[in-house]
Amino acid sequence: MTTLRWMPVALAVLLAGGCSDFLDVNEDPNAPENARVDLRLPSVIGTFGHSVLFGSSSLWGAEWTQQFSYNRDLRPYTEIHRYELSQTDAQGHWDYIFSSTMNEARNVMLETEQAEDWHYHGIAKFIYAWSYSIVTDLWGPVPFTEAFDTNIPDPAYDDQQTIYAAIHTMLDEAIEAMQRQAPRTPATNDLLFGGDMSRWLKLARTVQARLHLRLAYAPGENGADRAQKALTSLQSGILNNAEDADFNYPGGENGLRNPRYTFQDLQQLVASEFVVERLRSRDDPRLPIMVTPVADSLPAIVYRGHRNGSLSEPDSTFSWIGTFFSTDSASLTWVSYAEAKFIEAEARLITSGAGAADAPYRDGIRAHMQKLGVASAAIDAYVAARPSLGSVPNALEEIMAEKHVANYLTLEAWTDWRRTGFPRLELVEGAVLPNIPYRIRTPGSELSNNAANVAATGIPTGLEGMNVKVWWASGN
Repeated sequence: MTTLRWMPVALAVLLAGGCSDFLDVNEDPNAPENARVDLRLPSVIGTFGHSVLFGSSSLWGAEWTQQFSYNRDLRPYTEIHRYELSQTDAQGHWDYIFSSTMNEARNVMLETEQAEDWHYHGIAKFIYAWSYSIVTDLWGPVPFTEAFDTNIPDPAYDDQQTIYAAIHTMLDEAIEAMQRQAPRTPATNDLLFGGDMSRWLKLARTVQARLHLRLAYAPGENGADRAQKALTSLQSGILNNAEDADFNYPGGENGLRNPRYTFQDLQQLVASEFVVERLRSRDDPRLPIMVTPVADSLPAIVYRGHRNGSLSEPDSTFSWIGTFFSTDSASLTWVSYAEAKFIEAEARLITSGAGAADAPYRDGIRAHMQKLGVASAAIDAYVAARPSLGSVPNALEEIMAEKHVANYLTLEAWTDWRRTGFPRLELVEGAVLPNIPYRIRTPGSELSNNAANVAATGIPTGLEGMNVKVWWASGN
């Protein structure tokens, strides 16, 4: 285990608290009652958000795309800031996704399908499909067709093309299930939306758009077709900041803290030079919200980031991650309206050119600034100062520059870098790989228990395997 892996410590307390009153809702004596499903749903939702969306890989990806920096020379275990991961690092995250999230989501899917409990079924299938997209985005080929067959101890690996085709089918099925007549709807045991199925539908459509765009530059794919499918999904997706998928944490002790509280707990995780200097160079009014002033500079206001991979200095000489993101009760945004607008901007760039992309690009900036609480006048001034996408040397690079800011401290920043090559990043000092990683190395458990199928993928199993691009990233 590394110093950067957060785990859902006492997450059960959070989940139990979220379920405390749900039996008082929807007391239809003719509706199916399944205590196992009722109790599993909050676990699936909470663990997915806490340990899959914002688990270890989120930290790795955010650090590798220089959204924050590690202000120490060495780590106790693996040198993640220099692109090193161990088999144990990979295995811990693999196990959380497969065993704790997807296995439970699959159990809910199977039980609710038989009972025609469609709203529970749709949510579980959506999270299952989304989780699989994350798994294959991290590792490339993974067990899929045979993954949960208890009669097969060594499941074969499926390629990403096969898995992504199945993911999109499952998303369609989940969305259809969410819209069906159902004997009941989740209530307080839905820790994200409190049983509002319209919100789940908007989230699912936006994730569907994200995953269509993921394949726009993949070999054998039609980029314009994928972009148009993304635009179609967005029409029924998240349409304003109020519809953002924000998971709320109460804060305090016993596992109720936002996982990004680690940025306050571990003070060596500081603001990166890359982010601070980019925001400063653009006179971006988000700078004082996204990072703190340097403690040693007060009462003067100075912002300074640590260069990723460089030697350590006193923590008090650097800016830290802003409290908007890092307090124990800060919400975690699973997917935002701002991201939806940047997806639209890129999709319109592909289908119709830079002129068509300009308006959603500006809407994305505005939405993110409004979410952070930037003053209206400052937003107007910043948006007006951005050159039109038709006049910049590379419109995609400009869209991704702003999306990198809007997806601060998320896994999507690394995913976008692997898809597009933006933002342009330099290798860190002392890097153990010749490039920023393209995938996560093979988990130790798979090397021990499924070695033949691992070997059949042809991907090196050590650190060198992290140099191999996943299928959809081959255009970068």
